[in-house]
Amino acid sequence: MTEKKFKITITVIVFSLIILNIIFYYAGFYSISADESGRTIQAYRWISGTLEEGSTWLPFYTILNGVALFFYNDLFLTPRIVIALFGLLAFISFILLTHAIFKDYEITLFASLIALFFPTRVILSSVPLTESIYFFFIFSGLVLFVKWLNKKNTNFIYYSALCFALSSFVRYEGWVFSGVFILTLIIFKRLRTENLKSSTILFLSLIVIAFPVYWFIYQAETAGNAFHFFSDVNRNYERSQGITFFSILKNNYLTRFLHHNILYFCFPGLILFGYLFLRDSRIRKIACLPLLAFIPLILVSLTGRGLPTHNTWRTSELWNILLIPFTAYFFKNINSFDYKYLKNLKSSGVKLILFVILVYYSFQIYSFKKDFYFTEEELIAGRYLRENILDNNSAKKILIEVHDWSFLHIAVASNYPDNFVKSIDGGNPDIRRNLTIADSSKIDLHELKNKNINFIMLHTPDLKAKAEKNNWIRKKKILNGWTLYEII
Repeated sequence: MTEKKFKITITVIVFSLIILNIIFYYAGFYSISADESGRTIQAYRWISGTLEEGSTWLPFYTILNGVALFFYNDLFLTPRIVIALFGLLAFISFILLTHAIFKDYEITLFASLIALFFPTRVILSSVPLTESIYFFFIFSGLVLFVKWLNKKNTNFIYYSALCFALSSFVRYEGWVFSGVFILTLIIFKRLRTENLKSSTILFLSLIVIAFPVYWFIYQAETAGNAFHFFSDVNRNYERSQGITFFSILKNNYLTRFLHHNILYFCFPGLILFGYLFLRDSRIRKIACLPLLAFIPLILVSLTGRGLPTHNTWRTSELWNILLIPFTAYFFKNINSFDYKYLKNLKSSGVKLILFVILVYYSFQIYSFKKDFYFTEEELIAGRYLRENILDNNSAKKILIEVHDWSFLHIAVASNYPDNFVKSIDGGNPDIRRNLTIADSSKIDLHELKNKNINFIMLHTPDLKAKAEKNNWIRKKKILNGWTLYEII
């Protein structure tokens, strides 16, 4: 394959990714959790100066989307544009990483096609979570790390350190990559496989530890505990999943990795990676960093610590994506393996297998529809509130029932999240305390007026029935499962 043909094909694949994102947006694929809306509201409050200190979410996403909202104040659309951009950048970085490892046009094309339809990559580049931003910095750091190994140019290692340092602003796993990056350089120096000065390693160490040190100090000052972020994550996981043998067995990094490794047909890449790791010293050097980063994360997760409360498959998906180049290598060199069924497989047979896998991926992507969390109904409800009430009078307050996390999506779609008063303190539907409106008591007009509430949004039939018994509450609009009432 010529370089020109390769570049044209890669360009077509990249544009196909953009089209895929647009298709998913118009198909109503907005989120897979409540975190997307929660993080968007946090970014909105940061840029408006109303954000309370002490969040355990790392600040890069908040600052990035806050700045984007400053230029285009649409809480629903702007974060999705930002994440689509980073999904595109992460995909390009992945292509560069594949080519830096194998330097083979055909392998890079195979890997790009597989990654284009790889279900979890598609999902995570469509919803405004932190993963695509994190993937971009990790892939970029690895690209520069491999280029340093290939060309021995010290500038690459400095840029690589910067990428890993930036990843530590995005996700806590970036801290592990940053630490392992320095450990890898120390190992190379001790084994004398690379020519590195101690002063260089020391300087790079200062770059990658700067933010984690700051974050420990910040947590100590705002929450009174330097490890507040870690204990908070563990407490939430224990509340939602429970620290039991079976929950840990199901949700730990290794189990989730192996599950998707098999489900998404990454195991040829895993087998080939093991084969090349044992036989090729260059692959061992390249793999040293991501492999060493994965081991401590597995060990910590086996204790039930550091795990998310939902969509636990997200945590280990980076390593399955990193195996895609090796899966592509497998398909490109399938006839060279000493196995009669593979040796006799023709080129058309390989392409047919790849096509079947990509079709299978498409069905797997569609299967995520059951996890769609931000519904079209919530978007319509939020936009109705914005266009018919809040744009006309931004001082209006709406009491919204917190029966689950969907109230966050309505608040985001309205573009006025601070105009909502939650029916329970804290807004966590799993911790019901100090209810403003409840099944067991009357609706208190005096309390509502004290809170300057003008409208009530209810979802539960019992609460709707209770509201409609009051002559000072008027039904204004039915919005699918939600009903909007006006206090008159």
